Amino acid sequence: MATTAGPSRRQALRLLGGAAAAGTLVAAGCNARSRPPGPPRLGLLQYVRGAAPDAARRGFVQALARAGFRPPAGVTLLERFADGSMAKGRAHVKELLEAGVDMLVAIGTPPLTAILAIAPARVPVVFLYCSNPWGAGAGTSYTRHRPNVVGTVSTSPLAEQLDLARRISPGLLSVGLIFHPSEANASFEAELLRREASQRSIAVVIEPVAGPAEVARAADALAAQRVGALVRVGDYATSVGFPALAAAGLRHRLPVYSVDPADIATPGCLAVVGWDPQADGAQAGALAVQVLRGRSPATMAFEPVTRKLLLLNRRTAGAIGVTFPPELLRQADRVEG
Repeated sequence: MATTAGPSRRQALRLLGGAAAAGTLVAAGCNARSRPPGPPRLGLLQYVRGAAPDAARRGFVQALARAGFRPPAGVTLLERFADGSMAKGRAHVKELLEAGVDMLVAIGTPPLTAILAIAPARVPVVFLYCSNPWGAGAGTSYTRHRPNVVGTVSTSPLAEQLDLARRISPGLLSVGLIFHPSEANASFEAELLRREASQRSIAVVIEPVAGPAEVARAADALAAQRVGALVRVGDYATSVGFPALAAAGLRHRLPVYSVDPADIATPGCLAVVGWDPQADGAQAGALAVQVLRGRSPATMAFEPVTRKLLLLNRRTAGAIGVTFPPELLRQADRVEG
């Protein structure tokens, strides 16, 4: 995209809606506050800190800058982190609305859920690093959605993950899955995994957890049931607790597959097939630029993320006695070790 100068504050606020242009924004349950002068104000809410969501946020901010919305002169970014707490996320949404933001940006499914439960419909919302916008209440399809919401959908490529596991272990009959059932994104992807596994005659053995601290126990329990591999879906419990999951793979000499590219460097992770989070953020940033320049989200479709990565860890393969097929090594975007 060619770099152009960002719009003036007057132009941006006129495009973003009457309430913000008038200088006030009223949130449900919040008092009206005067909007500070200056460039468009974007409130970014991220559920947890980590390599993947941080990369997604970085890609988003870089896309804004390439289009002329470079902080601090071209845009004001108010970044908030929920530290894995929905209560803290909701509090941040109220705080951002009271600060007079012109757009809310959800980095993850839980932040999108929190935003849509609180923010008034006149505030544009852009989401990224989000596998289940439907469960968050954003809409029912890529084109049928709330008129103020648009973003990128990064549902994990679970069919490809299972196919990869079968290429590496042709006799694979079962996989073990750990996830937090209360997370909308995790339960959604767990059901997708079960569906894809059933089509491949692969059994999915499940160990639910309530948080990252339970991941090691759950992994040991799955190994005791003699599963053929451990797999990960888009789930914050296993995102934060992935080192424990990968370590269990080494202990039990089990392949561990992830959907998060950042996981490939973790000892015990055998392979990853997943979306490039920075490309996800850049794609969502391009959508945000369109909204900042006057396009209504109601006229825009949600977009699937398209940049996928295949990553292999040769060191882990040696540690658990696995050999990668030569053709797979040639196809990989990167081979660790």
